[in-house]
Amino acid sequence: MFEGQPKGLYALALANTGERFGYYTMLAVFILYLQANFGFATGTASGIYSTFLMMVYFLPVIGGIAADRFGFGKMVTSGISIMFLGYVLLSVPLGANTLAVIAMGAALLLISLGTGLFKGNLQVMVGNLYDDAKYSDKRESGFSLFYMAINIGAMFAPTAAIAVKNWAINSLGYSEGAAYHFSFAVACVSLIVSMAIYYGLRSWFANTDKKKEASKTDDATETLSPAETKERIICLCLVFAVVIFFWMAFHQNGATLTYFADSYTQTVSTGLQSMVFDVFNLVAGIFIVYALFAIFQSKTAKSKGYALLVIILSLAFLTYKFFTLKPETAVDAPIFQQFNPCFVVALTPVSVALFGFLGKKGKEPKAPTKIGLGMLVAAVGFFVMVGSSMGLQKPAEADNIKNAKVLLKQHELLNASDKAVAAANYDSIYNKIKSEDPEKDKKGFEATFNLETANASGIAKHLTFIQPEERLECVKNLSEAKITELKEYKSQEERITANWLILTYLILTLAELLLSPIGISFVSKVAPPQYKGMMMGGWFVATAAGNLLVAIPALLWDANVSLPIIWGVLAGICLLSALFIFSIIKKLEKVS
Repeated sequence: MFEGQPKGLYALALANTGERFGYYTMLAVFILYLQANFGFATGTASGIYSTFLMMVYFLPVIGGIAADRFGFGKMVTSGISIMFLGYVLLSVPLGANTLAVIAMGAALLLISLGTGLFKGNLQVMVGNLYDDAKYSDKRESGFSLFYMAINIGAMFAPTAAIAVKNWAINSLGYSEGAAYHFSFAVACVSLIVSMAIYYGLRSWFANTDKKKEASKTDDATETLSPAETKERIICLCLVFAVVIFFWMAFHQNGATLTYFADSYTQTVSTGLQSMVFDVFNLVAGIFIVYALFAIFQSKTAKSKGYALLVIILSLAFLTYKFFTLKPETAVDAPIFQQFNPCFVVALTPVSVALFGFLGKKGKEPKAPTKIGLGMLVAAVGFFVMVGSSMGLQKPAEADNIKNAKVLLKQHELLNASDKAVAAANYDSIYNKIKSEDPEKDKKGFEATFNLETANASGIAKHLTFIQPEERLECVKNLSEAKITELKEYKSQEERITANWLILTYLILTLAELLLSPIGISFVSKVAPPQYKGMMMGGWFVATAAGNLLVAIPALLWDANVSLPIIWGVLAGICLLSALFIFSIIKKLEKVS
């Protein structure tokens, strides 16, 4: 897989790794930032998140059209520059006022536009490397390496985002909402590195930004009858319809699955489980996987020896990390997003080898079958979530419990007579929202607060809309009855092992490997020559539509629908999509 590749591939892959690291660092904490800094409800935050993802995947269509006119290289350069401006704007802590909301929206627009110019066109430049006849048989493996590079950048992103945020809180004294801006600043640095790689190694991929001129012998000149052309377009549109629902389900990793991790999974891990929350341990595991493949595939004893040495060193590293584990490891919700890219990087050579083996036996499934199997596997992943969520509280009840814990913690701090510490901690949890009519809000708060029937959630929500000083004083003076009520809420907390969520991410990754690269390959193969650009654009549009629908399960979450029903809806959608694919499998295989 690594041998005989053009060196330009590695330059473009490294540039993409830097850009993707920044993007996924931002994405890992973005939805939590919306809630912590602006106080947005789950549905509102998910709506912003899904709209942003939709734009990220839709705008490459515009980027492709622009590249046809101005050149791929110019669009990649413009894209990364525009993205940088967006990340800079997102890195500035402006609070939670109207100006901050406008700035956040402008930043998302710049990032999505820049990604639209960068993402698809860089992939075209990678493809152009293989127009050279001596590399043509390496195209598929080259794109596999490029896809892995994306996930290597994504793999380290959650760890970086959490570490930087916690450093800003603990070392610099920033509030939680403001600390997220430091995570966004990491993306700025990452893009600078990406730009340095792109321009520094530009000679390695010279001429890749030129449009390909089709010759009479090219496949691009394949002629199809109008009926054949129509049949292919219809088949692709049917696949696009399924793709919409796959991405709607898959990208719950940044929405409802993140909410689930935040509210329902254990916040600490112990023993062997703690090993998987250290990204460097996962990297060591990946080294072992690749070294094992190298042992079986290498042609020389020297290469096999190097691979064996990598395995020994990786096992030694893992052994050392195991025996130096802390008694407990904190588990932050965004950290779960590292598992998907880690699984992709680890399992890509496994999937390539498996299908290569089946291909030699004449038993490799065709692309449409793989797509159908991918949807089935995705359904299994959400059925796992159904099983893990049985008996857990509804979302509103879980929110009450979280709010109760917050209020009790603030009360303890305030009554420890450490006002400075208390105030800093308080501002890390609640937004500083100033009202146009403070006196009215204060009276409204007092009326709510004095109601003996007021629950923890009601208190917490009202605290959000009054001055920090008033909040501090009111929480300090909580009545004994209210403290008892809050402790009762706290005692009802139920959290499950993180292993359920890790298993779900593994299953969804298997689905992704069956559907995403296979789907893109299917489009490039089946699309009529005169409509290849349009059909590839259709893939991105379908992906964008799926990302827009990501917010729907979050709306069910906001409506306090029970968790098994939410996951059951997603599982059902994936299952029905799989059945649809298999119902038209003969039609799809005919054109493939």
